[in-house]
Amino acid sequence: MFPKYKSSEFVAAKSLFWFFVNKDWVTICQTHCASITMRLAVDKNRQANPRLKRLVAYTSFLIWSFAQPANAQNLDPDASEAAARAALAVLSVAATPNETLSSLSFLSASGDARNLRSTQLRGGFKPLGNGLYLEGQFAYQNYNPLVIFPEIGSETELDVTWSSIAATLGVGWELPLTNNWYIRPVAHLSLGHVTTDAVFSNFPLFPSRSNGAGAVDGNLNAFGVGASLSVFREAQFGRWEAEYRLRQTFLEFYPINEPQAGDARANSNQTTLFSRYRYPLDKVKLLGRPSKLVLDGGVVLYHGDSAMVLDTDWLATVGVGIEVDTTKIGLPAVEGARVMLNGVIADSFSGFSVGFGVLF
Repeated sequence: MFPKYKSSEFVAAKSLFWFFVNKDWVTICQTHCASITMRLAVDKNRQANPRLKRLVAYTSFLIWSFAQPANAQNLDPDASEAAARAALAVLSVAATPNETLSSLSFLSASGDARNLRSTQLRGGFKPLGNGLYLEGQFAYQNYNPLVIFPEIGSETELDVTWSSIAATLGVGWELPLTNNWYIRPVAHLSLGHVTTDAVFSNFPLFPSRSNGAGAVDGNLNAFGVGASLSVFREAQFGRWEAEYRLRQTFLEFYPINEPQAGDARANSNQTTLFSRYRYPLDKVKLLGRPSKLVLDGGVVLYHGDSAMVLDTDWLATVGVGIEVDTTKIGLPAVEGARVMLNGVIADSFSGFSVGFGVLF
């Protein structure tokens, strides 16, 4: 039913299996980390089989997460660094603004033994009426890939859940180009937290551990720095209003106060293409004002660590919604509101998103 792992991949799976079932699991962990570390060296050069890289990352991360504080210092440093790198890669996905979704969006997607759920609150504005641009995002993400080990047993599976929370701020400047085109460079700072838990054959493994002196557990705090460059245009075609955006975002994430994470780092490198169209619905009045039909679509191209951890190079969305004029309500500075329903599809999963937006 499930594809067979190659022999090299099975070594990592076997290490994880014995780590969980043997009473002297710390000794077993030290013994089998050597074989994992050999494959991590290949991963650093980006030459390993993608499935093996994911399996090694999951294996290392779980060894790292559930090690008892008294013995955590004995773990192979390369394994701990790889575990931290995997955690940072997951966090980077949550922390990077996704302009293909609404300002407030709730996404749920699944497929190929994985689940992805995220909530994003994002916005940007020009507070002084000049080119100064401020951007902010707060996001929560729950990512649950399911890893199958057919060589150990037909029912043997590893259920990993990564939960991430992140806040990202941006300060930039908007410059006009030509023919209603604008360019906007933005500098970003992000803070986040990622944690993990795991279930082996649908049974909890260990209770969560408290922090030990210098030990790395399943929780990781991190910060990220980077920048984005956006090019966008607003245009009118008859009664259609259109907007187009192209954005490149790069953020580099580092652990905070985790000595055993070594030199671990991960990056979020995303290219976003997005367009939205509005058409007035004169006969459809809401809140005493005419409304607008809204159609949008976009694609996110993932590069580097975020592509590896999501097991996809792209994510596409297409949506339909309605925009309402709220000026009669009298909300301060608010001119309208938008509700969107988007379909989401990628290489390894598909789903939907419900989003809400506010126009100032």
